[in-house]
Amino acid sequence: MKSPSAARRVAALALLALCAATALAQTPPPARPKIGLVLGGGGARGSAHMGILEVLEENRIVVDCVAGTSMGALVAGAYVAGVAPAEMKELIRKTDWAAIFDDSAGRDLVNLRRKQLDDRFFSGLEFGVGKDGMRYREGAIAGEKIKLFFNQLVRVDLGERSIEELPLPLTLIATDIGTGERVAIRSGNLTSAMRASMSVPGALAPVTREGRKLVDGGLVDNVPIGEVRERCNADVVIAVNVGSPMMKPDEVTGVLSVVGQMVNLLAEQNVARSLELLRPQDIYIRPELGDLTAADFGRQMEGAEMGRKAALQVIDRLKKLSSPPHVYRDWRASVRFTAPAQSPTIDEVQIGDTRFVNPDSIKAGVRSEVGKPLDAKALAHDLVWVYSQGDLQGLDYSVARERDKTILRITPVEKPWGPDYVRFGLNFASDFESEADYNIRALYRQTWLNKLGGEWLVGAQLGSEQLLATELYQPLDYRQLTFVRPYVSTQMSKFGLYLDGDRVAEYRTRESHIGLDAGVNLGIYGQAKAGYIWRKGKSKLDTGLSIFPNVGEDVSGIMASVNLDTQDQAFFPTRGYRATLDYFNARKTAVNGVEDDDFKPYWRTEGGGEIALSKGDFTLVAAAQAGKVSSSDVPLSDIFTLGGPRRLSGFANGQILGSEYTYGRLEGQWRLTKPMPLIGLNLIAGAMIEAGRMKDPINEPNLKGWQNSFGAYIAANTFFGPVYLGYGDSTNGKSRIYLFIGTP
Repeated sequence: MKSPSAARRVAALALLALCAATALAQTPPPARPKIGLVLGGGGARGSAHMGILEVLEENRIVVDCVAGTSMGALVAGAYVAGVAPAEMKELIRKTDWAAIFDDSAGRDLVNLRRKQLDDRFFSGLEFGVGKDGMRYREGAIAGEKIKLFFNQLVRVDLGERSIEELPLPLTLIATDIGTGERVAIRSGNLTSAMRASMSVPGALAPVTREGRKLVDGGLVDNVPIGEVRERCNADVVIAVNVGSPMMKPDEVTGVLSVVGQMVNLLAEQNVARSLELLRPQDIYIRPELGDLTAADFGRQMEGAEMGRKAALQVIDRLKKLSSPPHVYRDWRASVRFTAPAQSPTIDEVQIGDTRFVNPDSIKAGVRSEVGKPLDAKALAHDLVWVYSQGDLQGLDYSVARERDKTILRITPVEKPWGPDYVRFGLNFASDFESEADYNIRALYRQTWLNKLGGEWLVGAQLGSEQLLATELYQPLDYRQLTFVRPYVSTQMSKFGLYLDGDRVAEYRTRESHIGLDAGVNLGIYGQAKAGYIWRKGKSKLDTGLSIFPNVGEDVSGIMASVNLDTQDQAFFPTRGYRATLDYFNARKTAVNGVEDDDFKPYWRTEGGGEIALSKGDFTLVAAAQAGKVSSSDVPLSDIFTLGGPRRLSGFANGQILGSEYTYGRLEGQWRLTKPMPLIGLNLIAGAMIEAGRMKDPINEPNLKGWQNSFGAYIAANTFFGPVYLGYGDSTNGKSRIYLFIGTP
């Protein structure tokens, strides 16, 4: 039997053990470490972030704050806004990244007048003209489609997304291009901050926020580790670096590579400083991305997989940060965005203030209707179309709730260098046998002279063909369905006359026009117009045989034309058609300034069409043209010609003259390369067969009847228009090599 003292000791020990157990049960588990996530910049290499985020989710890693730069800002902004990595990948997979770096809606979706200007004058060489002199745009592209892609990614159509209202602290890094300062964006519009952080200088136009012009944050802080330390006092930082490695000296061979190396150099310097902030408990991930470059946006799914592999290489360290399932589930529920079943119904559409563009013209281009649910995809399409009309630097939208109303706000940003512009164009053509042709042209254009969108144009050209012209284009309604167009022009040119394939004479012509048109725009695809024109012309032998007399003729009469054009490219289309029909009825003429009493009215008509059909990288183009003049006794400028590239390539330019012709062409094109983002350059190989007939040729009596021709070429769409090197031959012609650079 135990003594009382022993029993008391046993009881005391039991009580102590019980108290200890109770205390242990009541002690809270160790606090979860705060985790800061840092996603660095690197262009398309930033796609690796998506694979890394997938691994973090699979291992239940709760993140307390996020910072991102450039492409990392895109992924960080979407992730904190509640977009799952799988959703990001799906949207990026479906996106045409070659098209997203082209702000335009496409040539087939801009109006005919804009097509005609762009086909002759380089849109990339448009300068603003004002009191402060000439100004140029601030980036190769404005980033309109990129910004709308961001809107789609974070579902701006369901309501305004502000950084400060997101479920996690988020910082996106940008650079003030005016001061060079690092700008940490922690509040305000989310998508504009994402767009600002990835505005590569020179490639994308800067974004203006709070009076600052912001560009790519990679210039100052490409892996912002210090930011998450400050935002949430992170105990552990997971930092991802996807920056491009420095190029070797022998790889820096051109302007683009020099600029790229400069950006890489600045990024590497600030990344080295950031990495010094890492501590032993932090996790640093630098994916092995091989030959994936910052511009390889078409390979982003590869990048995501490489990022996943990189995260799995440190999986043991990541697993130590895993949270219990219920903790992670609650965290994810608080972060993840759940879209409602139906888009909001719009109660009002508001257009932001403008300096010169009529807001009604913007509203007319947007199909979103009051009282109907918002269709975000259709709205983005409409905004790109309105933007493509050429008056705006940017066009954005937001959806806001005010009391019991849902308001769609459309914010236009007009070109700061508008509304008056200068454009330039040039061309060079040679067949390496006759004299080469060259022209340099300029166009001055004043837009929005009034609320209906009136424009005044002055154009000049120097070279083989000299031209001076002016016109006033005045729409008669704010939707620009109808218009009037008075115009004046004068031009001087030369053309060769051939006999049996040899150039035997050269004539110089001068012709001036005064006219007035009234017309109708047939949607965005066409135009019909009619009017009266006065023409004063003179032709004179310059060298060679005198085949035509030197004569001056004044002609006036009624003209009419219809033009349709849906083709996606001006020079090497892959789809669409174009058709033209021109008619002139001469009612009065004078010879050498004396009215011609024996004059008989004549008419001239010419028309044609072309259609392009594609399958894969192959395009088939079929074209036909015909023209006729009712009399052979007409001014030289009313005579038709055949010969030259795509006009019977086996003959010289304008070799066959006559008053009635028929022509057809069948052409195959193979695209050897895909268009490059931002540049758009692609290489094309082509071959064609042609047939043409000039009834009763004036100068080539041995070329009556149908003439055949065939040719092949290599070409490229470039910043300066098409570059075309081709070969043509014919049974009755001479083989020729053609070179053409520029726009017609």
